[in-house]
Amino acid sequence: MNSVVASCPSSLWTDPDARVFGVVTGTVEEPAVEYLDATVEPSSKLLALLPEGVGPGEVYRVAAPCKQGACRNYDATAQSCDLVNRIVAQVPIDVTMLAFCAIRKSCQWFAQHGNAACKRCSIVTSRAVKTSPELAGSVGGSTK
Repeated sequence: MNSVVASCPSSLWTDPDARVFGVVTGTVEEPAVEYLDATVEPSSKLLALLPEGVGPGEVYRVAAPCKQGACRNYDATAQSCDLVNRIVAQVPIDVTMLAFCAIRKSCQWFAQHGNAACKRCSIVTSRAVKTSPELAGSVGGSTK
């Protein structure tokens, strides 16, 4: 049996096991993720790089072990992440060629939907200031 816990690519910066795997670039209207060659630990040095008034969830993509039943997005009956189910169902593909991703081998989203999740991942941010109606709807949010 595999004892590796899947990584959630939509984790919080404050999770004790968090690892930064990407940096959000682009604009507020059209975010894009640049993936790191290797994950790095969240640190005060990374926080110091943020512009005033911008939180780490707006700039850094963070992964941590999936919390499963402790997460509101986890469906314990199906043993799957409903967040990625909604993203794949509602958000258009953003890329055709997959970039390297340091967490893909352990990623819960990839485990569930394979490349279909990866092709949408580059426009997902943990905390969006403004986002598309499709992305907001998939996470149960609003663009207001």
